Amino acid sequence: MDLRPSVVLFRKAILKAKVDGFQFDSLDSFPVNCCEFSSYLLAKFLIEKIGLSSLKIVTGENRHKKSQRHIWIKFDDTDIDITANQFSSTDRTVIVEAHSQWHQRFEIIKVENPNPKLTQLNKEAKSALLYDYKKILSCLAYNDDSVRTIQK
Repeated sequence: MDLRPSVVLFRKAILKAKVDGFQFDSLDSFPVNCCEFSSYLLAKFLIEKIGLSSLKIVTGENRHKKSQRHIWIKFDDTDIDITANQFSSTDRTVIVEAHSQWHQRFEIIKVENPNPKLTQLNKEAKSALLYDYKKILSCLAYNDDSVRTIQK
């Protein structure tokens, strides 16, 4: 299954939705300083719309600069990242690859199952992110047939 087209579509939708601003203010600086929350939303999309079930949210600490942390998604051995280009070490806007060389710079310090209902967040953050998620979905340039094709 090639996830890249779905991930690229979702990232483009975030950028399109960003023009009018988000309720969850951190997303306004996408892709900078919002890897956690954009990963939550991308995971929600991949679970609910694409039908993936064994995703993980990964937190890593830079092996060379301990103060630098990053969050992305793993699907089996595939690293999925839509915010890597916030760092000067890459200009890649989307990474979807097995054992990503770029992600090797991070020591994994936490792995968790994504929660598509976002119940781990406080009420205000959850409400704002769910509102923004609907806004992002409305900006997706796909139809149901293209999602079904990607799922196969």
